[in-house]
Formats: sequence, C-alpha cells, structure tokens
Amino acid sequence: MDLSYYGYLAQNVPARELARAVAVRARRALGLSQVRVERRAAGPRPALLPAPPQVLRARWPEHCAAVLEEASRAREGELLLFGQWKDCGKPIDYHRDPFAPAIRFDADAPAEAVDLFRPGADAKAAWEVGRLAHLWRFAQAYWLTGDAQWAREWLDGLRHFRAGSRAGFGVQWACAMEVSLRALNIALSSALLGAGLPEVIDCLEEHCFFVATHLEETGAVRTNHYAADLVGIVAVGALFPELRGYHELFAPRLWEEIPRQCRKDGTHFESSAGYQRLCAEMFAAAALATRAAGLSVPPAVEDAVRGLFRSLAEMLDARGSMPQLGDLDSCRALPLAPRAALDASFAADAQAPEWLWLGCGSEFAAQPCERSVMLPDAGVAVLRASDAWLFMSSGPNGQGGTGGHAHNDKNSVELTFGSLKVAVDRGTYVYARDPGERDARRGTASHSTVQVDGLEQNRIVPGRLFALPDTAAARVVRIEERDGFQMAVGEHEGYRRAGIVHRRTAALRSDAAVFIDELRGGGKHHFELRWFVPQVEVAQRPATAEEAARLQELERRGLTSAIDLQRCVAVAGGALLAFGATLPWTLSLQRTDVSPGYWEKRPAHCIAVTLSGKAPAQLFTVILKLPGRSADG
Repeated sequence: MDLSYYGYLAQNVPARELARAVAVRARRALGLSQVRVERRAAGPRPALLPAPPQVLRARWPEHCAAVLEEASRAREGELLLFGQWKDCGKPIDYHRDPFAPAIRFDADAPAEAVDLFRPGADAKAAWEVGRLAHLWRFAQAYWLTGDAQWAREWLDGLRHFRAGSRAGFGVQWACAMEVSLRALNIALSSALLGAGLPEVIDCLEEHCFFVATHLEETGAVRTNHYAADLVGIVAVGALFPELRGYHELFAPRLWEEIPRQCRKDGTHFESSAGYQRLCAEMFAAAALATRAAGLSVPPAVEDAVRGLFRSLAEMLDARGSMPQLGDLDSCRALPLAPRAALDASFAADAQAPEWLWLGCGSEFAAQPCERSVMLPDAGVAVLRASDAWLFMSSGPNGQGGTGGHAHNDKNSVELTFGSLKVAVDRGTYVYARDPGERDARRGTASHSTVQVDGLEQNRIVPGRLFALPDTAAARVVRIEERDGFQMAVGEHEGYRRAGIVHRRTAALRSDAAVFIDELRGGGKHHFELRWFVPQVEVAQRPATAEEAARLQELERRGLTSAIDLQRCVAVAGGALLAFGATLPWTLSLQRTDVSPGYWEKRPAHCIAVTLSGKAPAQLFTVILKLPGRSADG
C-alpha cells in the first residue's frame, strides 16, 4: 500500500467526495442500491436522423466512400481499429484481443472476475471491438444506398454479439463505461434503419440495467467513466419510450455531473485533449437525444457542452489537429466519420460529416480560432502566427490533481510550421498491456521540456497507471504580443525538492520560434532539454550564412544569447534548431518513436541538449522555418 498516495488523496480530495464514495460502497455492500425501472408501453420513437443521402454524397464524397469501404470490410470481419485494419474473425470474436490474437478472455467469467490487467493483454483493444462501432457503418451504408442487405447486416451483427456475449459475463461486460457506450451506438445507429424491433429494445434494456447497477462512482474521484455510464442510459431512455424510466431516474445525475467536470475556461477536468473530445461527444449525444424526445436540457449543461467544443477548437492547429495534451486513447463516443486519431477538425466545422450524420447539433460546433489564446484553468497557451502554431502545457494534473489522464508535461511544447510538425509529445501508445511503457511515456523524459537531475515533475506511483499526484503547481503566467512575436510564459515547481523552479518563455513568429528556459535556484545540477521531432530526416550541421544572419538578428533583439552556429540541427528540409546556454553543453541525436494515436508508432528523433553546473542557468533554443520544402508530420 502506497501510504504517500493515500495521504495525498486525503489532503486534496474534498471530504464530501470521499464521504460520497464511502456511502456508495456501503449501500452496495448492504444491498441498498437496487434499481427498478419498469418497461413502459411503446410510443412514438424520437430519432436523430442524418441529412439526406444526396446531401452527404455531394458534400463529402470521399467520406462516404470510406464509410462504404469500412462497412464492406466489417462484413468480412475486418475492422479499422486505432488506424489499423485487423482481422477479428468471421463471425467477429468479441473475446479475443485483436492486437494479440493468441490471447482470449474467458467468455463465461463473471464480469467482475475478468482480469483486465492480464500480462500481455489489452482489454481496451477488445473493448474497441465491443463498442460495436461497425454497426454505425452498416447503418450508414444502408442510409447512403438504400440496400436492405446493410440493414440485415446490422441486425445480424447485433444478434451475434448478444449470442456470444451474454449480459454480465466476459470482457465486454467488465466495464460499465464500455457497456454504456455500446448502448449509445446501438440506440443512435438503429434510427437510420427506421425500425425498432423488440429484440433491440430487449438488448438496450439489459445494457441499461447493467450500467445502472454498476455505476463507476465508488472511487475517491468521479471520472469520465461515471459520466459515460450516465450518458448511455440517459440517451437510450430519451430515444426509447419503453425505457423512459432510465432517463427520468438518471438524467438529473448527468445534468449535475457535466458542469462539475467542466472548468470555467471550457476545458475538461481530465487534463487530456483526447478525453475532452470524447466527453464533448458524449455530452452532446445525451443533450441531443434528450432534446429529440422533447425533453429539456438545463442551460448550464448546454453551455458546458459548447464550452468543451469551443476550448477544443481553440487548441487546434491550422490543419485541425489537436495537441497531445495528456493521454490519447483514440476513442470516440460518436464514431461517425473515419478520422486520424488527432483529427478534431469537426469541432470547428458546422458542416463536418459528424454534424450531418446527426442531423442536428451543429450549434455546438465552434468557430475556427485564428488568434492566440490562454486557457487558464487548463494551464495551456496556444500561440498562432500565420500558419505557425505553438502549444504550451503548464497546467494541473487531471481529476482535481489526482492524475487521471494527465502527463508530466509541464512547460512542454508542440510546434508546427504549416504542414511540418517540428516538436511533439511522444504520445500514449498503450495502457495496461505494457505498464513500463505506459509510465515511461507519461514521464517527464517523454516530453519536449527540461528535466532536472533525472527527476519526475510529479511522482509516478508504482502500480497505478492513472495516478499522478500533482505537486508541480504548474501555471501559464501570461500570454502577450511583443515586438512582432506572440509570447507565452509558463512556470512550474516540479523540481522544488531539488531547489529549482523552471520558467519557460515561448515566442512565436510566422518564420521562427524562440524558447528561453530559466532554471531558477541554486546548487549544482544536471539539466537535459529534449525536443521530440516526428521526422526521419534529421541531421546535425552548421548554420548557413543566411541562417546565421537570422539567428544573430534574434540575438540582437535580446531573445537569445550565445547561440552556437556550428551545432545546429536541420529537420526535414523545413526547419533548423539552434541552441545556446549559460553553461557548457553537449548535443545528441537519438532515434526514437512517437505515438500519434493509441497502438500507433512512427519513427522520430529526440534532440537532447545536456549540461551540468550551478544554477541559476539559462538555455536558449531557436527554431527557424526554412524556405522551400516542408513535410507532413
């Protein structure tokens, strides 16, 4: 037992939340948390119907073609999972790990007894199959073509799942959130078929009952899991009059929970861009389903949903990609359009396929953001200058500071010039399949920031993949425009135990970015500055005469000092990195990888500047945009 971790929870989690969790556990232990919802008579069924097929085909022909391809391949048991085609069997085997086919979960094990941390296995990969997103593709194919075969594929797919995954048993019932999101996919996609068969209602009823009796609210902090549990049963209860009792019983809880999980600046409290997208989609789905049924949604809830999409849009780069803030598990609550894991462009595009498939809800879409912004509660700054984009993370850990899906990414940055990705976060890759890899990638050394004496900014608790107690007190101090540069200043105290405070100033212009790292404090230390570059073509070389003139101009303006013109690094013919410091330093280039989505890896380089000596010290990095060729990251 890690007493330090529990001590942190006792000191930082509000007492009322701890008491609430204890009370829930006590009620369950005493059998006092029974749920009884009677099925009602059938009535008019509300639905979220898409735009007409001809509108979808005319507006998004490539998207429609991709949907039909996915449907055709899913019919043969081949699913697109985390950006990769996987043979899941014909018929689909819902108990096998699609990324490690030799591993199969016991279909007859009670849900509570399934070992989700089985060595070498990844329940999350099996859950991605079990959310039944391929039913969306069958329903979408039917809507686009009118071919009744696709409706039969939808129904056969549902029947096969039910026959092989009985309620309450196996990996597909081991997490209430997964059960709830599966119910959401079934309920929403069934509307495209225009029929409500009794067996569909039976299926949804068993899903709702399971979730209602297994709500994930026994932990010290209620997370996105608890909210997801509520979303599915609230949406189903709204769209199916026979199950309306679930909406009446649980909608008040969801309407209370959504604003609680959303910060004043619009961001989600998980401190993860990927999970913010997931929650924005979940909460929008529940609100839209409720409105479709003619029921009311509190204004505070709709404001919170708009805030999630607005703040997500404010983080996007010029191509609509979101930053890798915290964990990215690539999952979607509304898997309506095939997209790369980081593509969140729909959040700022009211005509995106997602909104057309829902037939409504585009009022939740935000306007594209073209200015620099600071989101103070999230502790992030986004700088923009023409097509240059810089993202700085200097904020609190998720779930009220307990960790959740946050990383040790304080004062870490991502940078793009147009289509050229220059600096990124290393990414998440996997969770339980490889705990060592999981901890390494959320650690300080996997982010484009400064590490002191090999320390973590926040302690990584052994054996707890989602615990990261926040002691770094990170914050964005300010953003401003000065002398033609967009500027942001971040600071954290993650190295306070070593006597060091790290302050980073980032400055962005359309043709350059400058970073000043101040290591404030005293004593002798070892410092390592890392830049993770998602490119293969990376080489050390001297600056050219023209590049040297540009670097010297920045030094004359007081932005840098002691830049070494001989030890520079060229990136993909589109950028040049140059360095300076107040202490002697060494430069190294190491091959590594980055993960732009769950279960994805791409080759990359880590550029490391290493120095030892007495603090205070300063490090300077200049990144020039070079004329000519750029590259996709």
